[in-house]
Amino acid sequence: MQSEPIGKLLIANRGEIACRIVNTCKRLGISTVAVYSDSDRNALFVKLADEAIHLGPSPPVDSYLHGDKIIRAAKSVGADAIHPGYGFLSENAEFAKLTSNSGIRFIGPSPESILAIGDKIRAKNLLAEHLPSVPLIPGYNGLDQSIEVLVQEAIIIGFPVLLKASAGGGGKGMRVVHEESKLREELEHAKLESLKLFGSDELLIEKYFVSVRHVEIQIIGDNYGNVYHCFERDCSIQRRHQKVIEETPSPCLDPVLREEMTTTAIQIGKFLKYQGAGTIEFILDEREKKFYFLEMNTRLQVEHPITELVTGLDLVELQILVAQGFDLSLSKLPTLKLNGHAIECRLYSENPKNNFLPSKGKIRYWKQLTVPNIRYDTGIETGSEISIYYDPLISKISVWSPTRSQSIQKMIFTLKNTIVLGLITNQSFLLSIMKNSTFMSGAYNTLFIEREFPQLSLQKESLLQDENELTIVPFLWLWYQRERQRTTLRHIPSGWRYLKNKNPTDGYYVNGNLIELEYEYLRKNDGSFNNDMDHKFSVWVKSWPKRKDVILHNVIINESDENIYGSLRCSIEGIQRVYEIANGPKGTYPQEVYVHSQELGEQIKFVRKERLNTTAETSEDDVSPYISPMPCKILKLLVKPNTNVKKNDVLLIMEAMKMEVKLFARHDGTAKFLVKEGDVVDAGTILVKIN
Repeated sequence: MQSEPIGKLLIANRGEIACRIVNTCKRLGISTVAVYSDSDRNALFVKLADEAIHLGPSPPVDSYLHGDKIIRAAKSVGADAIHPGYGFLSENAEFAKLTSNSGIRFIGPSPESILAIGDKIRAKNLLAEHLPSVPLIPGYNGLDQSIEVLVQEAIIIGFPVLLKASAGGGGKGMRVVHEESKLREELEHAKLESLKLFGSDELLIEKYFVSVRHVEIQIIGDNYGNVYHCFERDCSIQRRHQKVIEETPSPCLDPVLREEMTTTAIQIGKFLKYQGAGTIEFILDEREKKFYFLEMNTRLQVEHPITELVTGLDLVELQILVAQGFDLSLSKLPTLKLNGHAIECRLYSENPKNNFLPSKGKIRYWKQLTVPNIRYDTGIETGSEISIYYDPLISKISVWSPTRSQSIQKMIFTLKNTIVLGLITNQSFLLSIMKNSTFMSGAYNTLFIEREFPQLSLQKESLLQDENELTIVPFLWLWYQRERQRTTLRHIPSGWRYLKNKNPTDGYYVNGNLIELEYEYLRKNDGSFNNDMDHKFSVWVKSWPKRKDVILHNVIINESDENIYGSLRCSIEGIQRVYEIANGPKGTYPQEVYVHSQELGEQIKFVRKERLNTTAETSEDDVSPYISPMPCKILKLLVKPNTNVKKNDVLLIMEAMKMEVKLFARHDGTAKFLVKEGDVVDAGTILVKIN
């Protein structure tokens, strides 16, 4: 059954998973071909691949979901195989069949396996009929999909119930219904959403367990009937049913329960004669020590890096070896052992304080830690664009240590020192989770974020206690850039003024608050600008009891056509630190400066006060509550026009970056809508006014 080695592999995906597959192929001596859309023309994965082929416009339906185009691209360059990554066409049985029929190897299970287990309804019916020992969640998996039947079945199951798109995945296409009065409306929404996202409006209904763990078992099978497990991953830290943090081994599994769950997973894999990497997902009632089959993902999982860290495997390599006919019994899988503990955090371009609303734009500065046992899986670099068309994932950050407590500590250190400037991210939120006592104890469940951070969306931006002191950093950064660019009057001391009792001033808006400072440049005799000298200042603001002595030691500036970024080393009152910094867009006024705060584990945005502005002026919020933050489609208006609304009422639902986003009222008043259902609007469009 051994087949010819793969010489050239096309990656039918994008972003970080495409980069990750390229890296393994390079190590194996396999040439790689990337396919890309208009938005991804200059993406990192395109640069890393040996060849790249343009697919079409940015919307996935015109590019990454267009199977015919991908097959033609593979044939045009003589690719032997196609790796689908995850998402897009990775679990599309028709695409797998089309690939095989074209004489190209599909890196994944057979089309028959995908068809049998990939659809949630068919998977549960199949297991109920042939593997009755596999525990299933009580629910309705029937083929009669009329609203009336679905309503009746939900009432029989009992509330709360979970509506799930049968063809769904990635946490999308799910809705929890707590009471009968909301059921019909939610069913209609769920069907429309499922049809739009997955091309099918079929739903299944399950009993919703309020307090459970989400634990999955990684399996891999070959062409010889061998199926092995690679232990579990705990994926219970979720928002909107999408995973945020994963770890392995799970803190809630004892050896007996682990053996039961892995045995059940292998039983399912062997029944399917499964080939390649797959994941059996379970929900676990920790108190009762009972688990239930949730679904099977017939592809590589997003969170596979932590499995690799604790086992030493390369799952992409194993996928490729299986496709080449390798016998897995000859690998280390039969005697695989867990080694240490690994945690993965998903760093997203989104605002946790605004209902996790995605943000788009340019990464002004990206810098990873280069420390052993810290792993970044990313498809971005400094200057990369986060597009409205795709998932706003920036990087998966994974760490390994001998113990769980050590891994948590290492992840805290990593999050504090990972530099991502230019966009709002969930970086500090991830840091908050790592420091949370419930997470540290390991006694969490799928409601962790909802319970531990109940007021998250209502929190206002806040800074450190020494926010005034931190304002010195953008002041020094921009001062250095101005001095560096001086071409005339360099013999005149920096900061020189005709009126000797009048010192120069500078000011910055931070979260709408103006911080003004006054400074004196303590020059040497000639006052000339010298890159090698320490520049000394005396700086103070109104809220300080006294002046602070400041020394600018060194500045490293990197500059491209669109970006200025780098680091600054300075001493404030004798304490020396290094700060990572990036400018906002070139040529925009007022000037923006992003400073990485190690304490917060995120950026702080400073907007320089223009000289002609009054001190009463403040910068606008990054995202206005009634203005579209990005191009979006208005799905539904939830309030009648010109009616009174209360603070925190939901005004409308819009779709942006593959997500449904709710717009909440910030205060009481009368709502006047400036858009209607079905409208597609640009970023910056006023959606509603409340008077």
